[in-house]
Amino acid sequence: MIVYTGKKISVRKDEIVLDDGRKAEREVIVHPGSAAIVPFITEDEILLIQQYRHAVKETMYEIPAGTLDAGESFATCAARELEEETGYRAGILEPLIILYPSPGILSETMHLYKATQLTKTQINYQADESIKGLIRIRLSDALEMIKKGEIRDAKTVCGILRCLSFKP
Repeated sequence: MIVYTGKKISVRKDEIVLDDGRKAEREVIVHPGSAAIVPFITEDEILLIQQYRHAVKETMYEIPAGTLDAGESFATCAARELEEETGYRAGILEPLIILYPSPGILSETMHLYKATQLTKTQINYQADESIKGLIRIRLSDALEMIKKGEIRDAKTVCGILRCLSFKP
């Protein structure tokens, strides 16, 4: 049963039967899916965005990402979000990994990509985004930021770690 419908998500309440026959309720956030991109400026430098996130009331370092539009593929979403949030277009977009960001409560599937051969275009932030800026950083320095707790966004941590072990 849908208990809430918003702009990007809905919330569903399900009654389920556990393995031992007991009944339980689960609240599920229904999300259309998303794509995130690790953009490489050079072979060992990436772009991160600084973005304020109201839910945690922090400005965070993140890779570009966004929600799928209706009928949009994950790769198309990734290309669109990369250009909107960084002002770069990918010459090559390679799939890295498919994640479930929080499968205990969220139906979202997130596809992570590696973007290379970037061409400068124009930033086109969405009206409801709160992006503070871009930083260019070596992948090894981003790893150090993860170790120090300066990068805590899950998709960004996963994307950086996956790129450090990437073999196409």
